[in-house]
Amino acid sequence: MKYAATISGVFFLVLASLSVSAAEYTQDEIIVKFKAPEGMAHAMAAGGGIRPVTIAVDDARQAIDEMLGRDDVEYIEPNYVIEAEIIPNDWPYDPAIWSGVDFPGAWDLIEADGSGIPVTIAVIDSGVDAAHPDLAGILTTGRDFVNNDAIPEDDAGHGTRVCGIIAALGNNGFGVAGAAWNVDIEIMPLKFMKVNDGKTTGNLADAVNAIYHAVDNGADMINASWGFYSYSHSLADAIRYAESRGVMFVCSAGNKGQDNDVNDHYPSNYPFENVIAVAAMNSVGEIASFSNYGLETVDIAAPGVGIRTTDTGGGYTSWASGTSFAAPFVTAVAAMVKSLSPAISPAGMRNVLLNSATIEDGSGFEYIASGGSINAYQALLAEAESDASSKAAASGPDMDGQAVASGEGGGGGGCLIESGRNPGSALALATLFSLMVLSRVSLLRHQG
Repeated sequence: MKYAATISGVFFLVLASLSVSAAEYTQDEIIVKFKAPEGMAHAMAAGGGIRPVTIAVDDARQAIDEMLGRDDVEYIEPNYVIEAEIIPNDWPYDPAIWSGVDFPGAWDLIEADGSGIPVTIAVIDSGVDAAHPDLAGILTTGRDFVNNDAIPEDDAGHGTRVCGIIAALGNNGFGVAGAAWNVDIEIMPLKFMKVNDGKTTGNLADAVNAIYHAVDNGADMINASWGFYSYSHSLADAIRYAESRGVMFVCSAGNKGQDNDVNDHYPSNYPFENVIAVAAMNSVGEIASFSNYGLETVDIAAPGVGIRTTDTGGGYTSWASGTSFAAPFVTAVAAMVKSLSPAISPAGMRNVLLNSATIEDGSGFEYIASGGSINAYQALLAEAESDASSKAAASGPDMDGQAVASGEGGGGGGCLIESGRNPGSALALATLFSLMVLSRVSLLRHQG
C-alpha cells in the first residue's frame, strides 16, 4: 500500500514534520490516537474505531517527543494549520461561459427526469452567510467548530462563495445560479476556518471533527476547498471513515502550480476511492497557471478562474479564483448524479465523473488523471446508460434474444454503452472510445 508504514515509520514522519516552520502547526496542541484496549478491537471497528483526540500542551514538539515511546499510542501528530485554497480577488481574468462543462445540457436532463432524491452536501469551510437571499431554503443545520456552537456564520466569505457555486438559487430573477440549482440539495455548513491575519485558515483537529460530524449526520458528500502540505494520519482516518459510509469527498488540488505526484498535498493526495482531487481551469480551456496538477494524484479539472458567486453581506463577487472554487463545480455534478442514482458507490461516482470528462489536448490536461474537465451532461448520460445496462442485464436477454452484457450499474458506476440502443448511439460510441482510452489512466491514482 502506498501509505503503509511501520510504527517507527510513523514516528519518523512526525519528527520530520516538526522541521517545518512554527506557523504551520499549533504550538499548544497535539493530536493523539490511542490504541483500543485488548479485547475491544472488534467492537471498536464495528463502531468506527477510536477517534483521535486533541490534547492541550505547553509545547507541541516536547509533548510529541515525550509520548513517542508509549505503548498505548497508535500515532501522534501536530495540529497542522490548514488554509483555504483561494487566489486573491484581483486575479486579472475576465469571466467567460464554460461551454465545455455543459451544465445547460445537464439542467435539461434533470428538468425532464425530475430532480431526484434530496442530496445533502457538507461544505466544510469558513461557514456561510445564512441570510443570503440566493441561499434561502437550501441550508440545513450546521456547526461552528471554531466557536463550538451551532451558528456557522461566515466571517471570511470563502464558505459562502463555495456554497453559491454549488447551489445558489436559479431562475429567480436576480443574483447567480449555482451549478446544481435545479437539484434538490441541502447544504450542511460546517465551519472550521476563519480570518486569521488576512488569511482564511483553520486547524487540522477541527477539520477532522467536522468530517466525522458530516458523516454521522447524514451527509452524502463533502466539499473540502482547502489543503496543506503535510501527511496527517487523523485526516486519513476521517476520510476513510467517510468512504466506509459511502460519502464522497471532493477536494481542491492546491494553488502552488506544483506537481502533486512529486510534492504531496493533502487531502487531495489520499488514494481513497471516495476522494476526487480537482484542478482549476481558465475560460480558454487551459489548466490555470496557479493550479496544482499530477497524473496520479489530481483527477479532473473544473472552472476556477474569475468565478461569479455569492458573497457575505448578501452580496456577490465576480473574481473568485482558485482550486477552492473549482472543487464545488465537481461537487455539484456529483450531486446531480447522486440525485438520480442514489445507490451509486464512491468508486462508481469516481468512474462516472472521470470517464465522462471532456478530453482536452495539451494545455496541462495531460498531467491530470482524466485528461480533461468535468462534463455535467456527459456524466448524467454515462450514469443513466450504466443504470439501464445493469437493469437490462438483470432482466435477461434483449428483444433479439441476445444476452445483454452487464456493467456495475447505478451502484457501481460502470459504464456500458452499446451501439444501436437509442438515437444517441453515435455519441455513445464516442463515449465508449473515451472510456477505453481512459480506463488505464484513471486507475493510476490507486495503483501501488
